[in-house]
Amino acid sequence: MMTKENKPDGGLIGWAFNHLDLIFSILRWIKPTVVFKGKAFVTRFDDVTEVLDRDWVFQVPYAEKMSKVTNGSDFFLGMQDTEQYTRDVSNMRLAARREDISEIVTPFVNNTCMDILAASSGKMDVVQELTRVVPTRLLGRYFGTPGWNEAEFTDAATSMFEYLFYPDNPEVEEKALVAAEKTRNYLDQTIADRKLNRIQCDDVLERCLKLQDADMPGMRDLDIRNNFIGLIIGAIPTTSKSAAITLNHLFNHPELLVKAQQAARVDDDAAMVQYVQESLRLNPFAAGIQRICAEDYVVAKGTMRTTKIPKGTVVLAATQSAMMDWRKVDKPSEFRLDRPDYIYMHFGYGLHTCFGQYINLSQIPAIVKSVLKQKGLRRISEMNSAGPFPVSLGIEFDI
Repeated sequence: MMTKENKPDGGLIGWAFNHLDLIFSILRWIKPTVVFKGKAFVTRFDDVTEVLDRDWVFQVPYAEKMSKVTNGSDFFLGMQDTEQYTRDVSNMRLAARREDISEIVTPFVNNTCMDILAASSGKMDVVQELTRVVPTRLLGRYFGTPGWNEAEFTDAATSMFEYLFYPDNPEVEEKALVAAEKTRNYLDQTIADRKLNRIQCDDVLERCLKLQDADMPGMRDLDIRNNFIGLIIGAIPTTSKSAAITLNHLFNHPELLVKAQQAARVDDDAAMVQYVQESLRLNPFAAGIQRICAEDYVVAKGTMRTTKIPKGTVVLAATQSAMMDWRKVDKPSEFRLDRPDYIYMHFGYGLHTCFGQYINLSQIPAIVKSVLKQKGLRRISEMNSAGPFPVSLGIEFDI
């Protein structure tokens, strides 16, 4: 992934990272797919979806790093469309069910947010005290993995995410692999302890162990642990960043903030989802999704923009650009709540669409809504980031 927060400093490259929307806009007109020195940038909506739809050609590049995180195995995010991929995804969908969102996830998130905000003094760092905390506590309740320490567990997931999905950085790698070892040890012990004491609870870990009891293939302790590592990595930093970005965008646009608060106070959850989706479209989580081209391939074949991408090319499917393509997105620079769902690519597209997208589309709006409900809400300090993730955003409200 590529974001403004992990941009190089200074010079032409630094300028380019600060003006990605402008550059993507120019490319969509002049050269929608650029191939240069072993890299390709795909910018139009139709071409981005073409790349992400052809998973057998444009393959995921995460397997090597994922194997370091798990100490030898892979997680389905790093797999191609194999028998193991189908097995592991299917198993985890049996354990983490979509109906849990309304029955478990949303009520827990709402109550947790309410408790945190009620216990505050009316002044808080919404990142450190809410957007990072809530998804971590949800993992404790829903997955059965609260972590060895709440803050350290959150930091571990965040550092592993940065290692897997952002440009190589030796310092990030060192920190992430230390966090990965601690996470593996924690999960191994948690699974062992649960097997010795099969408490009566309905969480994802217990459901996995029940599948193991039934001799379901792919449900060894090691399999459960590796799947949990991948899901933990994807659950915490994405939720925290997306909620913080949305709130910050609304604070930057007072007229939107007022309307969003009105929707929050009448529990218009459908509208809250759209406020999140549009805020993230205009302030994307990342510039795009990386793939490796496994064979020579022609993008947009038969059109004036036909471009050959050679085998071995590192491809950025620029979802940030695709979501601003006027050919598919009407008046893309406007903030609108009536856009169709298909234009949003926050959770990817195709085979490797985010496993937790439905949980995220419940949890993120719920966190945002809880803040917007507060009377006299105001921002008292700008959102600050360390690397690709927000670390602070100060707010006040009347209590």
